[in-house]
Amino acid sequence: MKTVNATPAQDERELAEEIARVLRDGGLACLPCSGRYRIVADLTNEAAVLALAQSKGRVREAPALVFVDSEKMLETVSAAIDPGVVRLAKAIWPQSLTIRVVPRPELPARILRQLGGRKSRVGVRIPEDALVRATVSALGRPLYVSSANREHKAGDSSPAQIRKTFGNSVQIFVDRGDLAPGPASTIVDIVDGKLVFARVGAVRTDTVEAVFAQQGGVHEAGVHEG
Repeated sequence: MKTVNATPAQDERELAEEIARVLRDGGLACLPCSGRYRIVADLTNEAAVLALAQSKGRVREAPALVFVDSEKMLETVSAAIDPGVVRLAKAIWPQSLTIRVVPRPELPARILRQLGGRKSRVGVRIPEDALVRATVSALGRPLYVSSANREHKAGDSSPAQIRKTFGNSVQIFVDRGDLAPGPASTIVDIVDGKLVFARVGAVRTDTVEAVFAQQGGVHEAGVHEG
C-alpha cells in the first residue's frame, strides 16, 4: 500500500490523476470522504469490484453506493432516471444526498450482484470531498464505494486500523489522520413519481421536498430517522 499524507497545499488534480491511474489498472484506493475513509474501485471493472468486496470479507448483500461527478455520469449507472432525480441532483449535489436508482441491466452480472441485483436500487451521489470528485472526473467513470472497515467492525476513521486491515489489498491510501465522523447522508427513493425518505441525515427534508415539488412531484410521508 502506498500512503500519501494529504496536506492543504497539495495539488488535488495531480493526486487525483495518480489515484485514477491506480483505479484504471484495476487497483483499489482508500480515500477520506465525509468524516470516514472509503475504499473505492472502478465500477466498470468487474475484477476490481469483486476485489473490493473480498477485501471487506463481505459474506452477504449490503447497500451499495456509487460516486459520480455529474448528472450526466448518472446515466452510466441507471437507464431509468425519473425527472425528479435530475431535479434533485442538479439543485442539491454535491451536498450529502444519496438518491437510489435502478442500476443499468447492461452492467456485468457479477457487478450487478454486488449492487444488489437487477431489481435492486443503488445509492448514487456526487461526493462532497473535492479530491474524491476530482478522482471520479480523472477516471471518467463511476466509483463503486464502501466504508473502509470489515463487516460489523469499526475503524473506518482510523488510518492505523486501515493500514492493518487493508494494507495488502489497497494500492493507494490518502491519509488525513484520524477523522471526526460527520452526519450520514440523507437517502431518498423516487417510486412511481413519489418521493420517499429512506434515511434523514445531512440534508434537511424540507430542502429536498421543496426541490422535488417544483414540478409537481408527490411526497410520501414514510421516513426512517437515523
